[in-house]
Amino acid sequence: MEKIKEGEVNFDYFYNRDVGRWSFIMLPKLLVTGNEFKSLSSDAKILYALLLERTNLSNKNGWIDKSDRVYIIFTIDDVINSLNKSNKTAVKILNELENIGLIERKRQGLGKPNIIYVKDFMSVQDKKCNNYTSEVKNLHSRNVETTLQEVKKVHGINTNYNNLNSNNTDYSILGKRKAFGTFGNVFLSDEDILELQNKMNYKLDNYIERLSSYIKSTGKTYKNHKATILSWYFKDEGNSNTKNTVYNITDYDKGEHL
Repeated sequence: MEKIKEGEVNFDYFYNRDVGRWSFIMLPKLLVTGNEFKSLSSDAKILYALLLERTNLSNKNGWIDKSDRVYIIFTIDDVINSLNKSNKTAVKILNELENIGLIERKRQGLGKPNIIYVKDFMSVQDKKCNNYTSEVKNLHSRNVETTLQEVKKVHGINTNYNNLNSNNTDYSILGKRKAFGTFGNVFLSDEDILELQNKMNYKLDNYIERLSSYIKSTGKTYKNHKATILSWYFKDEGNSNTKNTVYNITDYDKGEHL
């Protein structure tokens, strides 16, 4: 039996058993990659993820004010205990979130703890793409051929008709699809969503957002967004069983898109 070094904890190995025995803090990817949040420290981002989790709980418990806004109570002591920080550092982290506008604190007085309103981190992105998304969705009310041309115009795509095979495109199905993703450029039918949710569960939203951002940033087109999402999903699942690989957006640009 191996000797345990001083100060070392005797953690066990993972064996061939169910490893999903823990809970997770959901840290939105946008907080890590978004330019709006570059100034935030890692501690502030982790604290915001904790506050988001508490906000969800408060919403379920009916902690909603007269203006229909969800609020939470998360004291300095809660921050200290959750992040294992000093009082001074805990105050600094909360101030970071408040200064950038991700939280709003309201005093209750009479020795009661402050109320905290956790702001929606997606609000900035939503405002940026609101007009864009509305325009894409309005295209569905027009005939299908006009829709295809105008969607390409909205995305700023230089159409190369030599690369389009109209015999492989089912235009009747496209008219039944709805726009998803931050940029409103991922088109899936109700049947597509149901099938993908049954297969991918909570991971579906992440893949939709990845595809939406990828299409917007590269200008690429796809014949079938459902098939593209499934292709990426099976690729990720297959590699996760063999090695711990994290893919970035360029990995999907090397012959992996449909």
